[in-house]
Amino acid sequence: MSLPGKGPVNEAEMENQMKNMLTVAALSGAGLLAGIGTAEAASTSKPVTGVMKGFATTYSSPSNESARMYHVQAGTQVDTYCYREGQVLNGNPLWFIINVDGTSAYVHRDLIAVDDVPRC
Repeated sequence: MSLPGKGPVNEAEMENQMKNMLTVAALSGAGLLAGIGTAEAASTSKPVTGVMKGFATTYSSPSNESARMYHVQAGTQVDTYCYREGQVLNGNPLWFIINVDGTSAYVHRDLIAVDDVPRC
């Protein structure tokens, strides 16, 4: 099977993508996407453009143990709204709420180049 603009995909990858979409829908419907209390901060602050420093997986909360949302390629510009503390990775607890193509998620500080982003 292939997807427009994506080329061939295998069934396991498609199943994983479907699970991610269902997770996003469930979290959005429950008001939990973008960090339990940070959705308001994200919607009221003006986004700052960030650039992904490397290939990144984004998450539903500030932890790499939460649901995976989507992948972002190195060099991709993203809207960045605010940051908060979460799981400590490489000695750094900061996670940013980003938005790509209308979907918000968290990315760890090590993977994004961005300045002057407010705390959530």
